[in-house]
Parts: sequence; C-alpha cells; structure tokens
Amino acid sequence: MIAIDASLAVKWYRAEQFSLEATALFETNAGDLVAPDLFAIEVVSALVRNANAVKASSGTMEQCIAAFAAELELGSIKLIRLTAQSVTDAARLALDLGHPLKDCIYLALAMELGCDLVTCDARFAAKAKGVWAGVRVLGD
Repeated sequence: MIAIDASLAVKWYRAEQFSLEATALFETNAGDLVAPDLFAIEVVSALVRNANAVKASSGTMEQCIAAFAAELELGSIKLIRLTAQSVTDAARLALDLGHPLKDCIYLALAMELGCDLVTCDARFAAKAKGVWAGVRVLGD
C-alpha cells in the first residue's frame, strides 16, 4: 500500500516534470494506492485551476476529470474517509512541522496505515521525513 497526494496525481493529467514517473507509479501500483477523501477535491480543483489559467477547453478538462473519476470508481485509488482522530493527528503534525494542514492529512494517513507517502512536494517531504521515514519524493 502506498499513500499518494494530489501533487502526484495531477501529473497524470498534465504534462510536466515527473509526469512519466507519476504515470509509471500509478500503472505499477493501481489498486494499492490510498489517499484521504480530501484527495478527490484537491485533484479536481488543481485541474480546474490549471484549465482556467491556461484557458484550456472545457471539453478537454471534462475528459481529464471523467478519467480521474473513473479511476476512483474502479478502485485504482482507495479513498479513506477522514475521522476526527485523523484530523486531530494531522493538526498536531501541522503545528509541529509548521506546515499547512491539508498536506499533513496525507502524512497522518500514511503514519496511521504504516505505509509510504509519495509526494511531488519536496519542501513538504523535507519536513515530513523528520517524523516519518516512509516519505518519498517522486523522482528522487
């Protein structure tokens, strides 16, 4: 099982640095990927924000969102419902690390499940590695 964050998943739908590595991780581990339920909102929000910024056609964006939704339906990524305890644990981590709560929710999930967390956010990973050895940066 591997926890992933939205920074990684967005690379499945946008051609940018480490997109090939992100796609390979997905193809190799589909069905063993987990994320908090916040993940779906974050991924779609990032895709919409990017489409608006570059004035992409809504049809193209709708295809990307539909493809992402299909992977969720297929169970390629298992969404884990946030609990009061997981939010509390993430808040503690956010305070300890001096980092935004939303990123620490992914870290708290990985710690709870005892699995690696793969992210594309090197700044977050540098902080998170101090409390969880299983944090990896895609492309490292």
